This record gives sequence, C-alpha cells and structure tokens, in this order.
Amino acid sequence: MKSQFWLVAFFAIVSLSFTDPSKKSAPEKVREVFEATRHIESLKYELVRSERINGSYVENHYSIKIHRRPYKIYLKELAPNAGIEVLYPHPLDEKKALVNPNGFPWVNLKLDPNGELMRKDQHHTILEGGYDYVVSVMEYLFYKHKDGISELLNDHGTGSLHGQPCDIVSMVNPNFTYSNHVVKKGESISSIALKNRLNEYMIYEKNKTIGIFGQIKEGDIILMPSDYAAKMVLFIDQKRQIPLKLEVYDEQGLFEKYEFRNVEINPQLSEEEFSDGFTAYSF
Repeated sequence: MKSQFWLVAFFAIVSLSFTDPSKKSAPEKVREVFEATRHIESLKYELVRSERINGSYVENHYSIKIHRRPYKIYLKELAPNAGIEVLYPHPLDEKKALVNPNGFPWVNLKLDPNGELMRKDQHHTILEGGYDYVVSVMEYLFYKHKDGISELLNDHGTGSLHGQPCDIVSMVNPNFTYSNHVVKKGESISSIALKNRLNEYMIYEKNKTIGIFGQIKEGDIILMPSDYAAKMVLFIDQKRQIPLKLEVYDEQGLFEKYEFRNVEINPQLSEEEFSDGFTAYSF
C-alpha cells in the first residue's frame, strides 16, 4: 500500500511540474479584454457583419474609423453595396448622421441613426461601433452572473483567425429563455434593451406584432429574453487581448456574427477624417 501511495504522489508531482502556472482561466482571459479595450481611444478596422434577418443571413463588409471620446465614426461599405459612406455626427447636426448613398437619390442625406432607413436590415445602430458595446454586454453578464460565471464560461484553447493566434472562449447559458414583461410607463423597446443589456433586435423578432419600429405602451405584454444570448463565442487576439470575432447564438442557432479585421489601435486620426470635406471621401 505504501509503495502504491508514493507512486501516486510521484506522478502528481511530475504532473504539477509540467503545468504552466501562468495559464489563465476563461474568466481571466475575458477580463483582460475588458482592461485592454478600456484604454482604446481610436480605432481603424474592417468589420464583416453577418446577422439573421427574417430567417436569412445578411452580410456586409465595412471599413471603419472611430474616435471614442467624443464619439465620432466614419464608415464605408466595401460589399455588397460598395461606396456607401456614413459620417457621424453630421457636421451641421450632432444628433444626425451624414449619408452618401452612392446611388439614388444621388444626394447626401441627413438621417437619424435610430431611424428606419439607417436601421433597415441591421441588428445594431452606427452608435454601437467599436468595442464599447460588445464589452459592455459582457461586463454586464459578468456582473449579473458573478456567483456562477466560471460555470458559464468555457475555455476552448487556442486557434488562428486570418493568421492571428487567438484564445477561444465561450459563454453558454443553459437557462436562457423568454418570459412575459409588462411594459411600464415610459418604457420603449430600446430602453428595456439598454437597461437589461439585451439585444434590441432579438426583442423585436420575438414580438413581430409590434413591428421593428412599432410603439409599445404601458400595460402591453412583450416576450423578453432572459439574457443577451443563449451562447456567445469570443475569439481573442492573444497579443493585444482584443476581440477578433464574436458569435452570438439564440435557441434557433447563429443569430449574429462579427469579425474585426486589420485592427489598428489608437491610430492618429485627424479632425479632417471626421469631416465631409476630407479629400478621400465622396460626400
């Protein structure tokens, strides 16, 4: 019996000697994303967006520049509607966006970022560019599930995305469901989604009688998801601890997917680059 005990002890010690003490847990890896993105003041990147709209996936490819504080964004669509440009805020109206449709009606437009034209076939608004929105959702989930976050997070090891080494972490919520919510005075779909860090488009999708831009009133009963998603998969740049890809799933499957490509952190962006007079733009 003694020899068997020492044999087990020997293998335990050998095993520990080959364990990397610096290996991070899944929660630690995600917290590093929170910290890394907190120090970003400007960004240049390409975004490949795939979102489920009425049962089909809509994909777009954009080139984007962002100044974080105050928030400014320039977006140019590369595909499929190449040449569309958006500048926010509008040079003459800080609540609107300047849009070059690169087609009919052949003039620049001044549009509400939350309005029907700019939200058509999109889960999110131009006001949610960069990493702030993504990180705020994850931080809220960490806070909401703080007592059991380790059980929800899964470490899938390492991988490569467009040649960049990355850590892969998923968050799976087995209790994801929908429940009735009685609308309170002054509430809107947007305010409910913001308060609870829910996906606004997901709420609309589950309440089709409201319509994507329909109104709700006090006493209405709507179906509301219990969390942002049933499952999220995050691909993290190992060197910079920034998101490279985010996949979001509901009970039906993939709901939305975002890839951040050719990311430049804190590039020098001039005031002119957020102006309609910048020579590289076509406003």
